[in-house]
Amino acid sequence: MSSVNYSLNRKGVRLISSSDAWIIGKNGKKRLNPKYHFVGKVEMSMPNMIVTASDKKKPNYRGDVSELPRPAKRQIVDHFFDENGKRNRKTVAYFGIEKSSE
Repeated sequence: MSSVNYSLNRKGVRLISSSDAWIIGKNGKKRLNPKYHFVGKVEMSMPNMIVTASDKKKPNYRGDVSELPRPAKRQIVDHFFDENGKRNRKTVAYFGIEKSSE
């Protein structure tokens, strides 16, 4: 079992749009939202690969989209395509777990 399949089968992993994943800090720089624990990201430049999501490190290969469970694949299709089956303008999606507020 790959690390992607294991990570995405964990409870609470969902697809997060890039507008929710990135926030602008006080100094004006963009950074990943600390509200989420990011598992990986999918880019349309490499649509069959999942890489790590980090704003500090170089992305590493995490796995292949074909290894994902069916609900995760459905979330990807719903994110990148509209209801008519046409491609929308979104280019990146993130997989993450919302951190508890404890």
